[in-house]
This record gives sequence, C-alpha cells and structure tokens, in this order.
Amino acid sequence: MQLRLASLVLSLSSLVCACVGDHDGGGASASATVGITTVMHGTGDGTLQDLLTTGDGSGTTDDGVGGGTEAVKLDLGVEADFGPLVEAGCEYIDVLFVVDISASMNEEKANLDANFPSFVSVLDAYVGDPGNQAMGYRLGVTNSSIVANKAGKSSMGLDGALFDGDNLFDDDCDMGGKLWIDGPDPSVASTFSCVAPDPKSSCNLCTDLGRERPLDAIEMFLAKAAPGGVNDGFYRGDASLLVIVLLTDEDDDVDNTTTTPAGTKAALDKFTGGDQRYVVVTIAGPKDIACDSSFGSADPAPTLHTFTSMVPNGMLGDICQGDLAQALDQALALIQLSCDTLPPPVG
Repeated sequence: MQLRLASLVLSLSSLVCACVGDHDGGGASASATVGITTVMHGTGDGTLQDLLTTGDGSGTTDDGVGGGTEAVKLDLGVEADFGPLVEAGCEYIDVLFVVDISASMNEEKANLDANFPSFVSVLDAYVGDPGNQAMGYRLGVTNSSIVANKAGKSSMGLDGALFDGDNLFDDDCDMGGKLWIDGPDPSVASTFSCVAPDPKSSCNLCTDLGRERPLDAIEMFLAKAAPGGVNDGFYRGDASLLVIVLLTDEDDDVDNTTTTPAGTKAALDKFTGGDQRYVVVTIAGPKDIACDSSFGSADPAPTLHTFTSMVPNGMLGDICQGDLAQALDQALALIQLSCDTLPPPVG
C-alpha cells in the first residue's frame, strides 16, 4: 500500500506517547525514536499499550529480577520531510524460530507449544484482514547448536539449516515435503507443535547440551538461504518481512562463537536490504544476572541483549516469566507494526 510519510507519523501518534525520550534520558524531540517496552521478569501482566509506550520516557530501566522493564527502540526511519509517496507494507511474513535444544529448555518449549495456537490465530486474522497488505506467512525452525566446537564433541546442531521434521526418537512431523510451514492453513498449529520442541539433527551419538550459538546459527541460516542452499526459498525477498525469534535460557557461547552482535546485524542488514526490514525477538535470561522461576533457571545473556538492542525492530522478553503468552503477544504487535511499515530495500 502507498502511504505518505506524514500520514505514517499521524497513525503512529495515535499509538505512541509523543513524549518518548532518547536513550540518554533527554527530552522529547521531533526525531525521537519510538520506544518498545518489553515486560521483563517480576513486572506482572502487560498490555499492548505497555508495548507501544515507554512509561517514564527514559527509554530504558533496570531488568533485574523484581525490576521494572527494559525498553528497546523501534526506529521506523521517519524523516521530517513529508513529501513523496513511498511504498510501505509487506506482502509476506517469514518467521524463523531458533530454539535452544538443551534439556533445561523442556518446560519453556512445552509452554511455547501451549501458546502457539493463539499466536497462529492472530497471524491468521492479520493476513486475513483485507485492510492489510500481507497475504500470508511461513514458519521455519532451526536450533542454536553448531556442530564444530572447541571441545570437539559432536552436537545435534543443524548449523542454521531448517529442520525437516524427521525426529530422531519421536514420530516424524508431516511437513508436506517442505522445510517450512505455510499459513494460513488449519494444520499450521499442529504441525508447528510437532516441529518446534525437538529440532535436532539425526546424529544418534551426539549431544544436545551446551555450546548454544544462536548468532552463528542466524548467519549460517542466511548463508544456506542463498540460491541453491538448503534454505533457499524460505525468505521471499523484497515482498517479505523477516522475523527471527530466539528462544534460549543461555547466552551466546563466547568460548566457541565465530561472530559478534555487530557482525550478525551486518549480515541481516545485507541479506534483507536494510535494518528496518527484519524483526528480532529474543526471549532469554536477563542481561546481567541469572534468574529463576517455576519453569527453571536462565543464565544472564549480555551478548544477546547487546545484539537485540542494536536492531531497530528488536524486542527482548524474559524467559523466566515462564508463561510465554505475554512475550508472544508483544512480538505479534511488533511484527504487525513492522509489516505495516516495511520500507523498500535500500538501494
């Protein structure tokens, strides 16, 4: 759809408090970025309004256990010159889930399964609304393990390849011959519930413990999405919003990683054609301290927090909330807003 930049600003002003401050706590200005507030551990229930406003206008608060919220920006790149018409909006939403497959994640993966039908129903309603440009979505799953590591121990890592649904110890999932799930379709929720909890390689004597490297997994996924690669065709290019959902109770493994947060962001920028053309949703532990809940514990995740905060359309959720419903609701709001305002590729 075509939108004048002026009308884009007006539509956002109905959603976002006009007094959003910068990251240094300064006053509001016409160029202030929109704040996305993500409810972290110990803060209670949140609403869509919580997501679309930053509360105190400071842009960030503490994220410790029992602390407040952490705000990350959604920078829509809106300029002050409201002149020419621009093409805005995505036709497709391509969502990659990067899942930690270690045994400590069993409760969290079960909760993802429990909440996924409602996630799908919101996506179905969004793409089914004739007022939206989006016509469909697709879901793919990989894990955050990489086979090569300094310990020399084989892992069940997929090295960024999309999971084909062939489970090693459980019944295989019917993926219809594809490496992803296309929606809307009545079978999306049930197929994803089969695929998402256990995306492991077929290595029978390998381990699923430790060495979580989601940033490497993202970059390997992108490399395998090149023409002729195993992931080729998943991302539909200029017409699509790419969404990366990271689900882990550990940080990126600093002893084994081959990249940096800045390196992974640069790879995504190049692949999609600009940092406004993708969303990163990270559901992990707090930035600086470990957390505990009835769903288990999570290590601090400073590297993943650094990476997600670099992404204009980035969102951080606390895995120690246990119930992932609120984080997924917030992710859906961010995905829809990012799809509505998707710009053309840079250059």
